[in-house]
This record gives sequence, structure tokens and C-alpha cells, in this order.
Amino acid sequence: MASTVHPGVQHAPAASTRVRTHPFSDARAEPAGEHAPHFVIAGPLRAGTTMLRLILNSHPSIGCVGEFEEAVSRARGVAGSDVWPDLGTYRAFLAQDRAALAKALVVDASIPSYPGLVRSLWDQLAARESKPVVGCCIHSRFDRVREIWPGTRFIYLSRDPRDVARSCVGMGWAGEPTGAVGKWLEPTRRWLALRETLDPADFVELRYEDLVANPEGELDRCCRLLGHGFDPAMLAFHESSTYEPLDPRLAEQWRRKMPARTAEIIDAACVGLMPRFGYAASVPDPRPASGLEAVRLRVANRLGRLRFRRERYGVGLMLAWAAVKRLPLDNPWRKRVKGRINAVDTRHLR
Repeated sequence: MASTVHPGVQHAPAASTRVRTHPFSDARAEPAGEHAPHFVIAGPLRAGTTMLRLILNSHPSIGCVGEFEEAVSRARGVAGSDVWPDLGTYRAFLAQDRAALAKALVVDASIPSYPGLVRSLWDQLAARESKPVVGCCIHSRFDRVREIWPGTRFIYLSRDPRDVARSCVGMGWAGEPTGAVGKWLEPTRRWLALRETLDPADFVELRYEDLVANPEGELDRCCRLLGHGFDPAMLAFHESSTYEPLDPRLAEQWRRKMPARTAEIIDAACVGLMPRFGYAASVPDPRPASGLEAVRLRVANRLGRLRFRRERYGVGLMLAWAAVKRLPLDNPWRKRVKGRINAVDTRHLR
């Protein structure tokens, strides 16, 4: 059997067609497929979800395969709309997506539906794990996960939007912090809408700031959601990763590293949602950017992103991608350029 992502591969059906029931599902919502994620870690980018994934994966009975963004990142429409990406386009996407390619999953061209194909990809990932509870991380359309796996539970990790914005600049996703406000707002809104549809027994909501200050208590909440208890081995996650041990000083770094006016502008955009997670604005009545200030910030954001891409990819590759990124996914030129970008990104993985 081939072990690479390829849009045209077909394989015989698995010998067993037995459906394994999700341990937390009930008669109202039984997942389809051989497996289903027992949990999904959701939250904004740069909120600490990778760190939480490594911590949970250090539990003797809990595994986390990492990010499974490609499961729903191409989905459009509102939750429950039953509108999914075209299968041919989705297979072409999988054949070029760096994260999907790294998993070496087999894409079965005989599967007739998008949810069915995604379930088959997860089945392959879950089959590699020996622990009884297995989950993944999703940052984008986690609000549509239960349309594929109805019994999946959620661990939502929030973080102060000012720290999220500051960290996004370091990743090149924004050129300056106010340009990253959407990276916090969009997943936060999705989560609040999804939370309204969930039973309280099906999710845990925690804050990065509480996690680093009281790791044993916060992690015990996560483990109990999954039918287990805290295990001290979880706090040794740094011994097998590039991460440092948990440190309360990692919280609220924006207070030391962000200009007051920048924090105020972020506050103005997020102040309607911040109190729901216990975050207070830096000033009583934050003022948004306006006039020349707003123009200056937009220019700084764009220039900062261009500077990051030039330094990471070089001018030639950056211009090549600008020329091909809107071409069809199966365009040979686009595929070659995307392959070069994937190679550069892989070298910079932490």
C-alpha cells in the first residue's frame, strides 16, 4: 500500500467494517468510521495549543497526534450548513499541503463524500496510536468538527488577545500587533457560538494564564473530561520537546513588551469579548485607531509581512508565489512553487 498523499490512489476496502463506538457518545450522536477523535484542542493560533498538546500527549493514557487542520480548514459556510469542499479540489489541496503531506496519509479516491474522506484520514492517524484516548488540535473551523464526528469533545484554550497578537508578528502572520486582531477574534467568535450547542459535560474551557500558574489543577480538568486524572508525567513534557517548562512569567508578556497605545487599539477591537474570558482592557475606555493612525498601521502591517516573507523565502520565491497562488490547485507551476515553499517552511518548524 502506498504511504504518500496522492489524489488518485484507490485501495480495497478494509477487511473489517466494524464501527467502534466512541466511548463518550450516546444514542443521540454516534460517530461514523472506525475511529473518531476523543477530543479536539481548539483555540486561537499562538494561544499555547501546541504546548497543551505536548502536555496531554505526555499522559500515559492520552495521545494527541498534533494538528489536523486539514480536516476542516477548507470548509466554508456556517456550522450545520452541510456544505463541504468539492472532493476533487480537496484532494488536490491535500497533495500540496505541507502538514497533510508530512503525515503520509493515503487519500482514497473511491470515497464519495467529504466527511467520509476526512474520517478515513483520521482512521489512519488514530491507528498509529496505542493509547486509549486520542485527539488532535484544530484552530480554524473547529465549529464544524461535530458534523463529521458527533461525539467529539473539546478543550478550548484562550489567551490574552494582546499576547496572541504579539506572538503572531513573530510568526510572520502579521506585520505589527494590531494587524493580528482577527487571529483572536475569529476563533473566539466561533467558539462562543459552538459552546452554545454543547452539553457542559462535553467541553472544558481554560486560559493559558491559568494553565501556567496552576498547571496541575487545570490539567486535571482536561484529563477528567477524557475519563482520566492528572498524571505528574505531563509536567515533564519539555524533556522530549523544544519547549521550556511551564512558567507563570510567560503570561501577560504584553505588559512588558507592547507599547501602551498598541495594547489600547487591540483592546478597542476585542473589548466586547475579552470579559468573557476574564481579560480586562488596559484603559477604561479604549480608543480605536482612526485617520492617519489607522493608515499608518495598515501600511506597517503590510510592510512587516512582506519583510518577513522576503527574509524567509527570498525575493524570487516570494514573487513566484504571488504570481501562482491564485491559479488552480492542479496547475503544474503552482505545485512546483508550493513544493519549494513547503521545503522552506519545514526547515523552520519548531
